[in-house]
Amino acid sequence: MPKRKEKDMAKKLVSIFLSCSLVFLFLAVALAQHSHDHGAPSKARPKKAAPQEAREKSSAQTLNVEGLMIAFEVMAMDEHMKHLSGRSGGHGEPDHSKSHSIMVTAQDMASKEIISDARVQYTLTSPSGGKETGKLEWSGDHYAGGFSPKEKGAYQVQLRIEGGGMEREATFTYEAK
Repeated sequence: MPKRKEKDMAKKLVSIFLSCSLVFLFLAVALAQHSHDHGAPSKARPKKAAPQEAREKSSAQTLNVEGLMIAFEVMAMDEHMKHLSGRSGGHGEPDHSKSHSIMVTAQDMASKEIISDARVQYTLTSPSGGKETGKLEWSGDHYAGGFSPKEKGAYQVQLRIEGGGMEREATFTYEAK
């Protein structure tokens, strides 16, 4: 009988060891995910205030449209290229013939997932009323496209996001200086 007790005790110890190992493994994964930046806007981590020069080169805005958080940003192409140079792969080739980059991220508010398989189209209206249309392509962690403002002043950017049975529109403005 003592050998049976030893075997039972050994099984219990192995079982406890494996259970504890799994708990620590899941805890480690949870902590890693918590501190990992998914490319999505985060309300948990406040961003440091950007220097004045960086704020003038970038125009970030967000809008919640029927459960879809849409982040919109316009950045000078040279600044955009600096940001991309620090990241690895997955980004499409920016249109270097354009002076500015339009970047859009769409996030489902319920699931918190970034939508990467939508069709994103834009209509850009210049301060004098001229219109330019185009498509934004998936570029690793956002949709992107280029344009070159020909006038100073407020541009209106109408976005149309379609995919998976959903259709949303949002309007943003960009001030060209």
